[in-house]
Amino acid sequence: MSPHRHHHRFNRTAVVSASAGVAAIASVYVYFVIFAEFAFIEHARETINNFNLTALLIALGLGGIGGSLHASRRFRPENGARQLSVGFAACAVAAGVSLVARNSPLAMIAAALISFSLAWTTVTLSLCLRPTLHLKKLGTWCGLGTGIAYAFCNQPPVFTASPTAQTVIALLAALVGWFASLHLTSASSKPSTSLDYSPFISSLWVVLFLALVWLDSGAFSIIQHHPMLHAGTWDGALTLQGNAFVHLCTAVITGLALDRRLLPLALGAALLALMGACLFLGGSARYFPAAQVFYTAGVSLYTTALIDFAARSGRPQLIGILFAVSCWFGSFVGTSMAQLNDPMPLSFILTIAVVATAAFVIRHLLLRRIRAEQGAISLP
Repeated sequence: MSPHRHHHRFNRTAVVSASAGVAAIASVYVYFVIFAEFAFIEHARETINNFNLTALLIALGLGGIGGSLHASRRFRPENGARQLSVGFAACAVAAGVSLVARNSPLAMIAAALISFSLAWTTVTLSLCLRPTLHLKKLGTWCGLGTGIAYAFCNQPPVFTASPTAQTVIALLAALVGWFASLHLTSASSKPSTSLDYSPFISSLWVVLFLALVWLDSGAFSIIQHHPMLHAGTWDGALTLQGNAFVHLCTAVITGLALDRRLLPLALGAALLALMGACLFLGGSARYFPAAQVFYTAGVSLYTTALIDFAARSGRPQLIGILFAVSCWFGSFVGTSMAQLNDPMPLSFILTIAVVATAAFVIRHLLLRRIRAEQGAISLP
């Protein structure tokens, strides 16, 4: 590599682009983790007399699925940054609307607006990252943005704030994302030619991410509403700072691994960590510290891989389906299951293990067969 190229890679434009990409990723995850997944529901629970969690979850799920698919159809590379800025602005408006939603109809409207705008923003951001960031460092930037977001959300003043205060924080995060979007690149990018993005193999990844989101959402809901579990995993400044440290370190390390094309390793580790956390949560209190570490690490592993896998693809339709099915549908069913089962059924965890193992094995066999066929064709 020549000195000129080395200097070009680290020039001011590259630094601004990388910083904007990291800030946008962090903003999306802060908005989702502290608000869409938690504060909005808690605020509605506190302010609405006839609170209906199931109806609210359905509104969130449908809005997210619709927003993901609509964004993938409406995305235009030449207007990507503008479309992203509109998404972040809508997220800020949705957070503001939720603060004045004092009855069930308004709460339902707010839920649909929140999830639709967040889904639109997430899909559009994924499509803007590939032309903005250097592909060789895409995983690193995704890991840094994800880690910063989770570390921030686990800071004691943020985590223990009232739902109203957390809603304001989410609104501010959306504004930060809006500003960052002004510095992202609007340009066409060639879709990835990796076999992992071929139709059948990419569907296996969608299934794996669905399983991970399902496990995460279920475990989060169980911990949040079980006093003993909550005390063992999220109570106390030292515990929260420990969670923040694990989140940040795991996300950054995962990003570095993804830049080395170690996606199967990252998702395999995430599955083992989340399944282990669910099993530990069903045991005695002495296993809660282990559950805490496993859950925290597993979340950072798969969420970093999720945004990297989506951004690296450069394929709007795949990204829309990925977030609609894996994220929004998976979050809905995971949270709904947690309302009926405490702890998560062992039979479900074992089913996830079987399905995930089958997906990994099928992918490996398909890749080996395709490469063998390609090698045979290339022979004289």
